[in-house]
Amino acid sequence: MDDTRTTAPGLFRPLLWPSLVTLALSIVRLLSEVQGWVTTASGGRGLPLGISWLIFVLGGYWGHRLARGDAGPRVARAWSWPLVAMLAVVVTGLVLVRPLVGAPHSEATWTQLRVAVLAMAGVTTLGAVAMFFAWPRLALLLLLYAIPARATVVGIALLAKDRGWDTHYTKFGPMGMERDAAESLVAVLASQVGFWIPLTIVGGVLAGSLFARRRA
Repeated sequence: MDDTRTTAPGLFRPLLWPSLVTLALSIVRLLSEVQGWVTTASGGRGLPLGISWLIFVLGGYWGHRLARGDAGPRVARAWSWPLVAMLAVVVTGLVLVRPLVGAPHSEATWTQLRVAVLAMAGVTTLGAVAMFFAWPRLALLLLLYAIPARATVVGIALLAKDRGWDTHYTKFGPMGMERDAAESLVAVLASQVGFWIPLTIVGGVLAGSLFARRRA
């Protein structure tokens, strides 16, 4: 049977192998950083050994499957919705985060970073909500994928902080600031739950809209 059905088994079946791949990549990334094989700089500096690029791969794959199974977007030119949302996120980041590049490690800088993250989380969340109107089935799949994926990152970050490991998981912003355990927990939750989960939905719907092909 096609895995694009609306029943519960059909909804969760397409999540199995992507979730396992995501978990494996997250573990390999952690081990590679702990062993000193890859960079531990904040943000990873574009290191391909990560899970962020899976947003677009999985979004494109699921979008193609869903559209082929007559569960495509509800709106015409669905690609324009996530495109506008992504542009809003990028502009917010350029305005609020880019000025922090090279900023000193200080309480003032930390406050600026928190404001920037909260603003980006708000903009991204609004975009993600819009995706449920544009393409509800794909948005739901991406949400169900993103929750365990980002929960894993939160767990890894807390483990790294507790063990004192030098990883990118406990470094924040372009300046790579490190904080105590309590503030690190709040920062990780704000970024992973407030930003990365909704960004997964927006980015995935964008890729899905571009790769979708309706069945004749």
